Amino acid sequence: MSEHTTFVRTVVVTSLLMACSATAIQDTGTTTEPPPHDNVGTNGPGKDLKGASVLFYNVENLFDTQDDPAIDDEDFLPSSEMQWSVERFTTKLDRLAEAISMAGDELPVLVGMAEVENEAVVSALASQRRLAKADYAVVHFDSPDERGIDVALMYAAGRFELVRSEALNVPLPEDDRTRDILHAELGAGGATYHVFVNHWPSRREGKEKSEPKRMAAAKVLNDAVAKIRTGPGVHIIIMGDFNDQPTDRSIREGLGAACDPMEQGLVDLMCVDQREGAGSYQHDGKWQYLDQFIVDAALAGEVTSASALRNERLLFDHPKYGPSPDKTYSGGHYKGGYSDHLPIVMRFK
Repeated sequence: MSEHTTFVRTVVVTSLLMACSATAIQDTGTTTEPPPHDNVGTNGPGKDLKGASVLFYNVENLFDTQDDPAIDDEDFLPSSEMQWSVERFTTKLDRLAEAISMAGDELPVLVGMAEVENEAVVSALASQRRLAKADYAVVHFDSPDERGIDVALMYAAGRFELVRSEALNVPLPEDDRTRDILHAELGAGGATYHVFVNHWPSRREGKEKSEPKRMAAAKVLNDAVAKIRTGPGVHIIIMGDFNDQPTDRSIREGLGAACDPMEQGLVDLMCVDQREGAGSYQHDGKWQYLDQFIVDAALAGEVTSASALRNERLLFDHPKYGPSPDKTYSGGHYKGGYSDHLPIVMRFK
C-alpha cells in the first residue's frame, strides 16, 4: 500500500469521527453563530467539489505597465532596466493561463494567487481565452506591501456565490509591512467554504529575523479560523506561499496544522508529497513546498491528491541544478517563462 493511499484512508476514517462530534476544529476554538445557509449540513464533505480541482500559484510579479505612485513598481515599467512592456505583459498572461489550464481536463474551480499588482491584472488573466470557459470572478484587496504585490482569488461564478470577503491585516513591528490575508466566504449549493489566500513574509533576511514575521501571520490566520464553526457542510480551504515548509514552526505551532489529522483539526496536505525532489519551489537545487494546501480534516477525506504541477513545459534544464521552474526573469534578464514557482493542485473525488 502506498503512503498516499494510507494517508487518504486515514483521513476518511477521521472524517467520519469528526462528523459525529459535530465540529472538526475543536482545538482552535469555535463560535456558536449559525451557518449562513439554511440547508447547510445536507451535503457531505466536499460534495459541491466533487471531481473538481483547486489551484494555487505564486505567479512571480504579475505587474501591468502603468506607473502607480502608491507602490514600488518602477522595475516593471517600459522605461526600466527590465524593459517591462505591453508585449511582455501579454506573454506573461498567456503563459499563466496556459499553466492554469494544465491542471486537468476541467479548469480549476478556485485559483488562488500571490504576487499580483492589482485587481486589473487578475481580471486580465481571468479573461484570457484559455480560461474563459471557467467564467472566473475575482476577489482582490490592495495590501500595504511595499512592493505592491497582493494575493487574489478567482472563483468559478457559476459554481460559487460570494457571501462576503475581507482582507486580514498582519501587523508587524517597526513599521514593517507585508501582504494581507484574503478571506472569502463562498456558498455552493448547501455548503459553505471559507477560503484563505496567503503570502507570508519572505526569508530574505534569514530565518532567525524573519520567522517572527511568519509567526505573526500564522496568529492572524489562526485567530480567523478559530471564529469559524466547522462541521458538515462548512469547510476551510487555506492556500498560499507560506515561505515555510509543512514541518516548520509557523505551520505546526503558529497555525496548528498537522500532517496527521488525528492530532489536530487542520491538515497540511503537502505532507503527503515528500518524496525526493518533490516541491513547488527550488532554491540552490533543493526542492521545497513553500506553497501549500491546508484544509479541515473532514474535507481532507475528500481529497484524492495535492501536489505541485510538474509539467515539463513549466521547467527548464538548469546547467547546475537540473529541471527548475522556468522564470519570467532570472538575474534581471528576461527569459519569458512562467514563474519561479510551480502551481500546486488539489483534486477532489
